[in-house]
Amino acid sequence: MDTPWKVRTFEQFREDFPRWLINVRNPVDLFTLQPSYIVSQVFCIVGAFVCLGHALYRRGRWPYLWFASVLSGTLVESFLYLYPHSETIWHGPTMIDLFGQRIPIYLLFVYPFFYYQAFWAVSKLRLKCRWSEHIAVGMLVVLFDVPFDMVSIKYLHWTLHETEPLLSERIYSAPWTLLLFFAVTTFTFSSLFHNIREWMDPAPHNNRWAAGPIRTELVAAIGAASISLSIGSALFLAFNYPLHTVLGIPKKVIVIGVFL
Repeated sequence: MDTPWKVRTFEQFREDFPRWLINVRNPVDLFTLQPSYIVSQVFCIVGAFVCLGHALYRRGRWPYLWFASVLSGTLVESFLYLYPHSETIWHGPTMIDLFGQRIPIYLLFVYPFFYYQAFWAVSKLRLKCRWSEHIAVGMLVVLFDVPFDMVSIKYLHWTLHETEPLLSERIYSAPWTLLLFFAVTTFTFSSLFHNIREWMDPAPHNNRWAAGPIRTELVAAIGAASISLSIGSALFLAFNYPLHTVLGIPKKVIVIGVFL
């Protein structure tokens, strides 16, 4: 039996955890095989924690936004990879994988990294129309996501199913439908994040980013993360099914039309 103060090896550490729940690999070996993937993971994780530091410094509703974006990412990725009919992406091995090595943990940090920057940038525009604010957030997240997807697919960080009809039309390897999905989901997330707080606390707010009661902010954060996936998926189908499936309009035309 090992003594409590003995340094455990990497293999012993792996055996202590249920490999279905969490699987850990040696980052040195992964860096040797695919250095760009490790760099991408570290960049996203560090970026997310930098955003968290900024949120804690700014206070107000920003920490709740960071938390809500992590929760939203967890729900979206769980839906995409745990629901059998939504499995459209194969991920390469990463340092830490969850749920039978199907969800790389770094993906959960991509969402606060992209969402937080988009919300912060749009807040500086001081848009008077709230609908414009939500649309701008969705479009900014897509602008962040496009080069990320292009590089990741190019360097085989993940591989898309070639036989999936929804992913057949692409722009530099990034599927048009994924861009539309993230745009409408983020739009819905932004709308719910602000509106749920206003519904629960209807008193006028001079500063939309000033924090309200903790209970109200937690409900707004959890509600936005939980409901945005369902409403965003419904909006995605509302755009894609009648225009593409029924009328045969190319997906790229639909996406460009929605953005315009």
